[in-house]
Amino acid sequence: AFKQIVWQGDQYRLANPREGAVASMSYVAKNRSSAMVFNYLVSNRYGQGSSRPVKLKGLDPAAVYRITEVSLYPGVNSMIDPDKKYSGQFLMDVGFNPQVNSGRTSVVLKIEQVK
Repeated sequence: AFKQIVWQGDQYRLANPREGAVASMSYVAKNRSSAMVFNYLVSNRYGQGSSRPVKLKGLDPAAVYRITEVSLYPGVNSMIDPDKKYSGQFLMDVGFNPQVNSGRTSVVLKIEQVK
């Protein structure tokens, strides 16, 4: 499923690395039921990171989604609560902070619609 979303989904650029310390992009499945969000720290000057939420694009505003972190080393717990649920409207209007920083230079998130 991960590979298919990236290869055949719609790509969105979410955070411009030239305007901040973090680059974010997402790939959203054609049916908008799932997405992969890639977040990278591109500048570690002054302890920078993702200080603000990243507004997602391409989701179904009426759907409810769960976010899980997939780029974890074995035995490491995510800082992101996989039990929380968010509306597509919230994720696109307010956004979600992936908590990218010098200790978490890359954060890959899977967004899945809750049935």
